[in-house]
Amino acid sequence: MLLALALVQVTWASRLSIAGAFPNLVLIAVVGITWMQGVRAGLLWGCVGGVLLDLTASGPVGPHALALLSAAYVTSLWARNLERPNAAHAALTAGAGTVVYSVTLVLTDGLLGTPAMDAAVVAQLTFAAAIYNAVLTPFAIEAIRRLRALVPDPEPA
Repeated sequence: MLLALALVQVTWASRLSIAGAFPNLVLIAVVGITWMQGVRAGLLWGCVGGVLLDLTASGPVGPHALALLSAAYVTSLWARNLERPNAAHAALTAGAGTVVYSVTLVLTDGLLGTPAMDAAVVAQLTFAAAIYNAVLTPFAIEAIRRLRALVPDPEPA
C-alpha cells in the first residue's frame, strides 16, 4: 500500500494542489498507522515510506526518511498521552507532523548543501500542506481501518 501511495504522490498528487500545496499521501498514511498501530509500526513504515520517496527524488537517500521518522515520532508523543483520542487529534497531529516534516527537510537540505526555496515560500506551502493533510487524515484512518478489517490477523504459531 505504501509503495502505491508513494508512486501516486510523486506522479499524480501534484495535480490536486490547493494554494500551491498538494497532499503528502505517505505522511498521511504514516500518521494513520502510528495512531492505529503504535510508535514502532509508525517508525517502521515512516522509514520505508521515506526511502521510497527518497528513491524517487533527485537528491540523496535519507532526507524524506528522516522527515517521516520525525513526523511519526511527534504523532506518537501526542497519541500516547491522550485518554480519549479522536479524529480531531489525528488531524492536528497530521498538521503538526507536516510542519515537522517540512522543517526537517529544509534543515537536511541546508546541511547537505542542496538548493532550497525562499523561506517565505516554504512557510506558505507548509501551512497550506498542513491544513490539506489535516483535513484528509481522518478519512485516511477510516480507510486504513477498513483495509485492516479485510485482512485477517495471522494465527499464533
